[in-house]
Amino acid sequence: MNTAYLLVAHGSHDPRPQIGLQRLTDLVGRNLVALPPSTSLAMERSERRNLASNNDLSGRSLAVLTKPTLSVLGVNLECQSLPLHQQIVERVYPLIDQGVTTVNILPLFLSPGVHVCEDLPAEIRQAQLSLATSCRLKTLPYLGSSPLLIPWLEQCFWQYQTRPQAQRILLAHGSRRPGGNRVIAQVAQRLNAQVTFWKTEPSLDQVLSQFPSPAQVVILPYFLFAGGTTDAIQTKTQQLQQQHPGLNLKLGEPLGPNPMLARLIATVFRQG
Repeated sequence: MNTAYLLVAHGSHDPRPQIGLQRLTDLVGRNLVALPPSTSLAMERSERRNLASNNDLSGRSLAVLTKPTLSVLGVNLECQSLPLHQQIVERVYPLIDQGVTTVNILPLFLSPGVHVCEDLPAEIRQAQLSLATSCRLKTLPYLGSSPLLIPWLEQCFWQYQTRPQAQRILLAHGSRRPGGNRVIAQVAQRLNAQVTFWKTEPSLDQVLSQFPSPAQVVILPYFLFAGGTTDAIQTKTQQLQQQHPGLNLKLGEPLGPNPMLARLIATVFRQG
């Protein structure tokens, strides 16, 4: 195959996001093998319906036993010994000898902050200069912009809520950049959820104070992998449960690595 695939995550000193990226990379590769290119247009028309109707979030129905025969790589923007452009060049050069002429790059970011708008484009441009014409780097829109996320996030909420009328909260990191939280707020609105941010307002405590009790409240962390921040969110949620005894707080898990997310990413790659 003349195309390889590259996932770019944020990076962390915590080992869990790196382990999660490695697992997600493997799952995406297996789904790409199971999803022939000729099916991409059909998937584009039907994937929203499939994701919305598939209640098996464990991924049992998506198990693929075939070993991937294409290259799916994972790198991190930060917390690495080498800058991103050097990581890309080092990972791509061996693939050129194998006949790879194009690398599709998917930024695993959920909002269009500084990393997506400035840092990643600059690093990828520098990597392209080093690779010259030997290989083309094609950057796809960041993961959070995919419309396929909405039906899957809907299913994530239903996985945790036990009451049809449960209150929903989408909890994201938050950006102090003007307009940086607008996209997250739009996602929450489409999910009929309240939006809260870990680093900015409205905070989780502020939103919980608005809910009448008794009520079940499902909190979905809008983070890719578990790490120090999600640990802090879990501790904070336990504290807030004591402060709001009339609310039944249910905290979900971060988004990945998840077989359904891997299938979604594989579809994004095929469509791109």
